[in-house]
Amino acid sequence: MKKFIYILKNIFFRKSLNRIFQELYAMQFVLKGKNIVEFGAKKNSSKNFTNFMQIPKEANLIYADKIDDNQQLKEDLEKKISFMDNSVDNIILFNVLEHVYNSDNAISEINRCLKKTGKLIGSTPFIYKVHNAPGDFSRYTAQYIRKILENNNFKNISIEIYGHGPFTAAYALIFDYIKYIPIISNFIFVILLLLDLLINFFVKTSLKKIYPISICFSADK
Repeated sequence: MKKFIYILKNIFFRKSLNRIFQELYAMQFVLKGKNIVEFGAKKNSSKNFTNFMQIPKEANLIYADKIDDNQQLKEDLEKKISFMDNSVDNIILFNVLEHVYNSDNAISEINRCLKKTGKLIGSTPFIYKVHNAPGDFSRYTAQYIRKILENNNFKNISIEIYGHGPFTAAYALIFDYIKYIPIISNFIFVILLLLDLLINFFVKTSLKKIYPISICFSADK
């Protein structure tokens, strides 16, 4: 019920389902270690996913992005990044991988930088509009994410799929056009969610696996 209320409240304040699901996922994590790097983030931004995690007071938070605007380190995951081998305790990677054409290089570089006890936490959207930053290259399935992490020697891989079915997936797609009428938007979401919950009774495969909105993952080096 708390999650449902959180979703309704944030829909009212014009947050997308993708963003809401990712925030709920981020809230599960209690980070350990000193050096934490969040890609696709900037200093003092309310959009940083580290804002939703429990972080040690002594942590050294580093923000990195391909765009250089003096609010973060300029790092390009298509290339070799500047962090030394085995130097980072945690890497946070939300809504970044879809903007990286060479995803294998990105995951390989992340693995190189992480300490032996390091952890990668992230998410990519699946059913979501094209959003250039400056490019938008891919939508990854859960199977692909598991495979690319395994191929780059990550362990204890955990993947969590967020969504409910085709109706809430459709809601995610039309959200940009109805978010400015929040009460009606909330009402439409509840109706479509109920429809998904209903048809889930009549199918064998979980519908969120067929119509995922967000695919979240964590893995240890």
